[in-house]
Amino acid sequence: MDFFQIRFMEDNPINAPEFLSDERFSMSEKPEAAAKEPQGNLSAAGVLPQRYVVKEIRGKKVLTCLEAPNLTVVIQRGLTVSAATARKSPPGTIFLDGVAQSEPFMDHEKKIYNLDHHEGCVRAFTLSTCEQVLVMTLKGLDLREREWFIYANEPDLDTILAVWLLLNHQRISRKEPMHRRFLYALVRLEGVIDALGLELKEFSGLPPELMRKTQRVIDHLRKDEIQLKKDSLWDETEFLEYTASILHKIDRIVYKSTEFSDFKGIKELARVDLNDDRIVVVVEADTGIYEIEPHLNNLYGSRLGLVVLQRSPGSYTLRRMDLFMPGDLEPVYERLNFLDSAVKCRTENNRWGGSSDIGGSPRTTGTDLTPAEIAQACRDALQKPSMRLQATGLLKAALYVLTILIPAEGIRLFIRPEDWLGKNPNILISYPTFDSTSIIIILTAIFLAVLAFRKTWQYGLSLPMGSIWWFLLPGAILSGFLGGVWLPDISSWKVTVIEKLFYLILILPFSMELLFRSLAHGVLARTTRVQHCNSPWFLSWPIVGAAFLYALYTAYMIFIATGSLETVFTGWTTGNIFGAFAFGIVVGFARERSQSFLPAYLFHFLTALTLAADRGILW
Repeated sequence: MDFFQIRFMEDNPINAPEFLSDERFSMSEKPEAAAKEPQGNLSAAGVLPQRYVVKEIRGKKVLTCLEAPNLTVVIQRGLTVSAATARKSPPGTIFLDGVAQSEPFMDHEKKIYNLDHHEGCVRAFTLSTCEQVLVMTLKGLDLREREWFIYANEPDLDTILAVWLLLNHQRISRKEPMHRRFLYALVRLEGVIDALGLELKEFSGLPPELMRKTQRVIDHLRKDEIQLKKDSLWDETEFLEYTASILHKIDRIVYKSTEFSDFKGIKELARVDLNDDRIVVVVEADTGIYEIEPHLNNLYGSRLGLVVLQRSPGSYTLRRMDLFMPGDLEPVYERLNFLDSAVKCRTENNRWGGSSDIGGSPRTTGTDLTPAEIAQACRDALQKPSMRLQATGLLKAALYVLTILIPAEGIRLFIRPEDWLGKNPNILISYPTFDSTSIIIILTAIFLAVLAFRKTWQYGLSLPMGSIWWFLLPGAILSGFLGGVWLPDISSWKVTVIEKLFYLILILPFSMELLFRSLAHGVLARTTRVQHCNSPWFLSWPIVGAAFLYALYTAYMIFIATGSLETVFTGWTTGNIFGAFAFGIVVGFARERSQSFLPAYLFHFLTALTLAADRGILW
């Protein structure tokens, strides 16, 4: 499956080359000598920065420019899409030179462009791909407002020039007209040759001397392509690396080294959308946050809401770039401190924090979060959770719970252990209810092993923090007596009191808290604000959602025990369900304040022990 197919499905929903030196290829002095210089030595003055980088996104190699990090170039040999697919592409898609089997089009509303002169047009009357891009650039094309994916299937010079123009559209729009003259000539001559052939290159209208010099530059840029094709190596060429090298050559021809005096070595590490108008980016740079602010504003325009600067691995600075953006950095610090395993309330000085506009990562240990996790945490903290998002999270948590409970209940209801253990053995595993509970623990542990990888704190798989949660124990026991803790009748089990105690007091509470306060609560906490040991007290959505699911499970167990659906919704039984919800709220608070599910399990254990002793069901 190619990169375009992956992105199409998601959106309906990618050894940097060495520095290349020197100044502009001289077109006015000794052109013959300049044209005969060996490849890679066009002149001897100045150094141009490394701007074109091949990297991986979702396992696929792509090309990016450090000055246009929101533009991603995908060049895949033989890539084509139908006209219908092209027009239904995700917003922010640009097809170049034959990828889309369609006439050229510009869908400004959907932000989809097909810049081509192959299908659905009269080729002799249509501008080449690179000329179409140049016209769009000169007409005010600004690609900073969103992410763009540029697709090509072969890096011929027409395509590479088009890519170069897109990646450099900001610099082109800022250059003085006299400085753009040779660029116009280069694009125009290559466009005429690509569309009409060498025999009509005079149609470009260039003066003979300028045409001769421009042709030499084109020959220089195509030298490697021609040699590779002559040696039958073109089909084995790594297109992205080849494209990056030609883009560097174009830089050396078009730019002077002095034109990059304002260039900052900024590398984008992660980016997320806050909304339609604002983005959060994580960048790496060798200068401070205040020094790169003007450059960031130039790169990202008015969309940059929050920037996170990586000073060194594990060390970050946060800066709110848009002072008129709703909210401040306090919820961001809170979210990062919740997610970061290097913090977890272990010390007051080793935390994410700062002012409302600028702050940083833990000073002592640094952060354990990746750039992508930091960016996502900023997004989750600054976005108000919608009802749709909360409902989606609850549905996802419910699906996880059902995936575990269905096979567990299947064992309890339909498997008869005595068939393979012998008749009436006096051991716990001969009772389907015990086997069902054991399966819940095993399956929940398997899910947590996958979901909680590098996120154990999110699922409460850590030692408890603080001690204030102990004050919630009376509330847990009271709600337990109101029906909050379901204890099945096991008085008929022919096992010892110790084994009954082991099941009712240890195994059953552990299975419930691992399922609801660890797994379900952790799934709900992915994108929602929760408490921590030093935060203000508030009722979070994960507490409510997990308590709701626990109450539903309690209602189901009452139904199984009584065999009557009517019983579930009448009299004292209904009070049991509300008691279960109240119990879930209380232990949910204990789970969040301690940042561990263990206090919730401890409360469940103590409540079950109290109830069992009160009811005399252990003997």
